[in-house]
Amino acid sequence: MAVASLPEGMEPAFAAQFLKIQQTFVAGLAQRLHDIQQAADAQACHVALHRLAGAAGGYGFGALSVLAREAMEAQQAGAQALFQATLQRLAQAIEHIQLTV
Repeated sequence: MAVASLPEGMEPAFAAQFLKIQQTFVAGLAQRLHDIQQAADAQACHVALHRLAGAAGGYGFGALSVLAREAMEAQQAGAQALFQATLQRLAQAIEHIQLTV
């Protein structure tokens, strides 16, 4: 399973720049996770998850984007056990990305 991917059809001249942007995104993942875990309320958590879902997808981390969206959905449904389990999977995915990118 690929951790991240370049956008389809990206010109090689832009690939190096995109990879640098991906690395910057990965460097900020720990802070994003912290923001989610320490959110002051449900709305702040939702906003942080929404931002992570969008950014992860845009930077080629589709699986991370899906996990963030699943956490948002569990939170909105009031499924606390599922929400906590999904946050744990999200944390594990972030750790995996940090080790492999």
